[in-house]
Amino acid sequence: MKFIAEILNILDSLGPALAVGVLLSGKRALPKELQLIFIFCLVQLLCNTTATIIERLAMPNSFFFLQNNYWVYKLNSTACFLIVLYLFARHLLHFKLPLLYTFLLLYALISVLLIISGDGISQFNSVSSALESIVIVALCLYFFYSKLINTHEEVSIPETSIFWCVVGIFTYYAGAFFIFISYKYLIGSNDSTVGVLWRFHNILLFICSLYVSYGILCKNYRTILS
Repeated sequence: MKFIAEILNILDSLGPALAVGVLLSGKRALPKELQLIFIFCLVQLLCNTTATIIERLAMPNSFFFLQNNYWVYKLNSTACFLIVLYLFARHLLHFKLPLLYTFLLLYALISVLLIISGDGISQFNSVSSALESIVIVALCLYFFYSKLINTHEEVSIPETSIFWCVVGIFTYYAGAFFIFISYKYLIGSNDSTVGVLWRFHNILLFICSLYVSYGILCKNYRTILS
């Protein structure tokens, strides 16, 4: 049982490592949208591995960056959110630049306010992570609607790699939203739920990585026609 728990604890590194390996294994150059998926998986791998190492080595009187790993998760969630946002805005849904810049400005202001309150520094950034999840889930749903409903019948969207990558991203953020939004309430009522929450989170990220790997291995690299 302890062995299974240890495996679940490192799934947030094993999953992205699998996806990174699959993305690097192809003989053809990745299109721009899949390059962003690669960066997303690589950031997840590096940050989650770093967070695990800090958790194992953390000591109360050590240097600030080794006292807790909240800042790593904050860096991870922010970087991945911006990567996914850019993926949708510039490659999948083609947002106009003024709209994108306005949203980024609002996001930056909200993030600064949350950081000042200690979110992501002295405690886990559950509020900002939940907000990021809502935005990404909305983008995924709009992507599915705009591409699956409005694309010509001769274009098979599920036959593209990026479709399955988006399915993975949607699965991860949709499930993680409920973890993030209930995080503070659950740990306030029972501290022992923290481990269960993060293991479920790790499973979601592993499923996301499996979808990405499936898209790369079993589908072609064709980009989605507008």
